[in-house]
Amino acid sequence: MQDIDVLTEHRVTKIDAKAKKIEVANLSTSETKWFPYDKLILATGARSRRLNLSGSHASNIFTLKDLQDGIRIRNYVDEKRPKRVSVLGGGFIGLEMCEAFRRRGLETYLFCRRDLPAGNLEREISERILKELEENGVQFLAFQEPVAFNLNGKNEVSSIETRKGNFPTDMVLMAVGVIPNVELAIETGIEIGKTGAIKTDFTQRTNVADIFTAGDCCEVFNLVSQDWVHTPLGDIANKQGRVAGENAAGGRATFHGVVGSAAFQVFELEVAFTGLGIEVAKRYGFDVDSQVIEAESKVGYMPGSKRILIKLIFDRRSGRLLGAQMVGKEGVARRINSLAVAIHQKMVLDEIARLDFAYAPPFSAPLDPILIAAEQAVKKIKG
Repeated sequence: MQDIDVLTEHRVTKIDAKAKKIEVANLSTSETKWFPYDKLILATGARSRRLNLSGSHASNIFTLKDLQDGIRIRNYVDEKRPKRVSVLGGGFIGLEMCEAFRRRGLETYLFCRRDLPAGNLEREISERILKELEENGVQFLAFQEPVAFNLNGKNEVSSIETRKGNFPTDMVLMAVGVIPNVELAIETGIEIGKTGAIKTDFTQRTNVADIFTAGDCCEVFNLVSQDWVHTPLGDIANKQGRVAGENAAGGRATFHGVVGSAAFQVFELEVAFTGLGIEVAKRYGFDVDSQVIEAESKVGYMPGSKRILIKLIFDRRSGRLLGAQMVGKEGVARRINSLAVAIHQKMVLDEIARLDFAYAPPFSAPLDPILIAAEQAVKKIKG
């Protein structure tokens, strides 16, 4: 037992920072009560972004941010038996849900404002993702942004209207990003950063005394760009929460930041990345170059060996690795962590090329694809 009182079905509606108390509404009884605090942690998270278009609040338009959203989507598919689903947005959630819908037998259409899915990744990676989608029956609609949702008499979307046409649909998933929940923070006088999320420091403090913050509602420091960014990921929220909790209890913990690592799966394809992409790195003034290689995930004669594509992004002046992206059907997600460590430690390509990785035919070739990519990048710099 941790002696923690948990109040479910309650919502904080106001913070009085001067009196150090919070107003809490009981959602079951509609009663409100004030609670005093010594230290306060704001972990209000983020909410799914919704397109502000005609018909956007129809009953068969869904977002996916938490377990309850997932249950609602599953129940709708089970009960209404839709045949065609339209997914808006080519990010992680949209891509993963395309797979989920296809596995349920739905005709799946992915609407994207760009020419490729996963627009935050390099083209070589996104092209492989598109190929995997198409091979699994997902219809990809490039440069197609909805301008309206046409409804039937039951307040349901029956078609999506874009500037290029009208597309019938039985249900819609909006996967167009998230918005940090900062309204309560703003009312309290807590400073908001340039990203629109709560501004914090390496101890998770806000500008208001004795108020800390953590998770998807606040910013995090990127160690490569040396800038504060909004990166709403569960592992980051977990680390920030531990630091905020320890410091609120009188500790002296710090969270120095992230390099921006993540992995996800699209059907049989593993996708992983860390650090900065080319365009972002250029914006921060690096002398950017890149190297792309393809290699086997393990010794070629071993069963299950698959091709991996790796793209390294680096600074030509220093030789420092700035970012890395990978795609393939085996051995991708676990490899990205090696390069995340390299970026965290500001390693240069020559150092990476000489790393002593474990070797065994079931797991890698004698020269791991990472080592091959780093070696080729070194040659490129040296001319």
